[in-house]
Amino acid sequence: MKKLTLITSIAILVLVSCKKEQQISSPPIITKLTINASISNVLILGNSITFSPADSKVGWLGNWGMAASAPELDYVHLLTAKFKSLNPKCMVTARNISRFEREYKTYNYHKDYKEFQDLHPDLIILRIGENVEQIGLNKSEFEGKYVQLLTFLKQNNANVKILAAGSFWGNDPVDKIMNEHSKFVPLKNLSYDQTYKAKGLFDNYGVSEHPSDSGMKAIAEIIWNGLDKL
Repeated sequence: MKKLTLITSIAILVLVSCKKEQQISSPPIITKLTINASISNVLILGNSITFSPADSKVGWLGNWGMAASAPELDYVHLLTAKFKSLNPKCMVTARNISRFEREYKTYNYHKDYKEFQDLHPDLIILRIGENVEQIGLNKSEFEGKYVQLLTFLKQNNANVKILAAGSFWGNDPVDKIMNEHSKFVPLKNLSYDQTYKAKGLFDNYGVSEHPSDSGMKAIAEIIWNGLDKL
């Protein structure tokens, strides 16, 4: 009888131990899928890679991200499709802010970017860098203006998440500053693969240096995967 009681006790302990082990080994996790699905209002700020109106002078006839072969193949539309696949009601707004890159010393974004505050996005993707001149760049001055831009974008929207994506052509000083003050994903390595550029597709050198369809897809994938940094 004592032997039977001992065996029963051991069996109960084993079962309890297995149950605890199972609970410990299977904790609830928050996946990137869950995080992305919660995003409902996205603002993408960039330059001609984000959006460029037609310009026959350089042989660009599109009204989307230069130099994608069709609107649905630029990185903005590819990301939009991903967001909407998880949340069909997700709103994505894209704007070209290349003037800030070129005129950051004097640019009055308090006037021109009020629209961005009014949108109250829950995610901002800041995809800039190519148009900031590296020669003669005053790093501390650009850093100050970049921080001011971030502060402005967060005004009255403290919980907004911001992901910065670096220069496709590579702009190390600007990339470094963006990385220091934002959640950041680099794109510089893409420029080493010439298939990611639209070379041979346009006569104009500047246009042909922009991302090809495969380059746009690579940008979209890097940004999408970078959301797990937020």
